[in-house]
Amino acid sequence: MNQMLADLTQLRVLQESDLTWLTSIAQPTLYPPGTLLVAQGKQSESMYLCLKGALSVQLSQSGGSPQDLLPILAGELTGEMFLLDNDPASVSIAVVEPTELLEIPIPKLVEHLKRDRAFAARFYQFLAINLSERLRKLSKAMAIRNIKEGEPLRKVLLVFATLNDTDVAWMVAHGVSEKSAKGHILIQQDQPVPAVYLLLDGTLGIYLNIANNGSTQEKELATRVKGDILGEMSFIDGGMASATVKALEHTWVLAIPQNQLAAKLAQDSGFAGRFYQAIAEIMFNRCQDLLLRANTNHQTGMADFLSKDIEIEDEIDFDVLDGTAIAGTRFDWMIQQLRR
Repeated sequence: MNQMLADLTQLRVLQESDLTWLTSIAQPTLYPPGTLLVAQGKQSESMYLCLKGALSVQLSQSGGSPQDLLPILAGELTGEMFLLDNDPASVSIAVVEPTELLEIPIPKLVEHLKRDRAFAARFYQFLAINLSERLRKLSKAMAIRNIKEGEPLRKVLLVFATLNDTDVAWMVAHGVSEKSAKGHILIQQDQPVPAVYLLLDGTLGIYLNIANNGSTQEKELATRVKGDILGEMSFIDGGMASATVKALEHTWVLAIPQNQLAAKLAQDSGFAGRFYQAIAEIMFNRCQDLLLRANTNHQTGMADFLSKDIEIEDEIDFDVLDGTAIAGTRFDWMIQQLRR
């Protein structure tokens, strides 16, 4: 069984001891087509690792058939919403062909994540890789349908609430403060991304070039504002930039070089666990945001869905949500240190 798991390239960041533990609490089970693993609007205490076969992420419409949004294939996790979020599932997960799955009990997983810091770092990294690859596919699919990503939760709220003061101090010490004029391209689509960027001030636009009937069309995906993070997907999955990032006004970023960040994560399992957990939560929230917009759009009618640009900007102050006051304090401290 361990060899089967080791052969799945998506599990490359997990060690043999991690795979042994997973198989000790979960046995592979074959599920027939049509099985509903996760029901929209319901909760569960299980996550699923796909070993063979295929699942589908679906949105259910009242009075209509569920719509397939994207597949879940061998090596991918699903059901992560029940680990990262307390809300009922916003989508359904259905089996579309004979599929072998490893059902992971979330209570046991949470207990092990708390007990084993090194395992937590590797598992959250694995989860972040899964979500990054899913977000790439989902972002492109939604861009084609003119659904723009919003920003229902500033990323810094998640990152700075999860990291500790020492982690933030390390970022200040090893990051590079960079200021750019309007029009500057911070990240170029399909090119390497040298750093993870924290937006300290200004506004950035996110654009995706899509091939269409022999020509290339630029789609605006979203805007990013103070307190956002960029380049995290390329850092997590090692891929090229999925979109172009341009300065819409004078901007100020803290660039944390990928090589220095990778070295820190390899040396400090505590920091790695907190960092990868925060990034996984960010990507999960972005996926949820896109799915919510797709679902809302379906309810207004398919004609509107295909013809209108959907853009909703929800601004949330630092002190509105539980745990964000300390995140805001850390972010303000970072800015004060960089201004010296």
